[in-house]
Amino acid sequence: MAAERPTLFSETLAAEICRRLADGELLCDICRPTRMPSRDTVRRWQNENGPFRGQYAVARDQQADALAEEAVHIARNAEAGTVSMCKLQIETIKWLTAKIAPKRYGEKAVPEAAPAEASIGDAIEKGRERVARLRMGGG
Repeated sequence: MAAERPTLFSETLAAEICRRLADGELLCDICRPTRMPSRDTVRRWQNENGPFRGQYAVARDQQADALAEEAVHIARNAEAGTVSMCKLQIETIKWLTAKIAPKRYGEKAVPEAAPAEASIGDAIEKGRERVARLRMGGG
């Protein structure tokens, strides 16, 4: 008979999940063995357990750092014949880290060009128009 996956919250399993996430492992890989809870169970634990939700969030943030380090490791160890594969791996890691920690690893927003400043002549003309409306009682 196949072993049943754990479904009840366990501090021991929760700590292992968070440690492994922080080390850069993906949740799907962590949850693959039947001795571990399913991804759905881990998500349920997050919804139902505030302290675990906080620990998980910290682990995910640390996971982004671990994955960024892995991307550097891949780049440093690339060889002429593996450059294309390494680029794909690094781009995938960059995408994932940007999703996990967008403030640190996401694309920086490029500010839109500021609208052109009105000339002094335009400002004077608008002022004259306003004074004329005020004199006529048009506010």
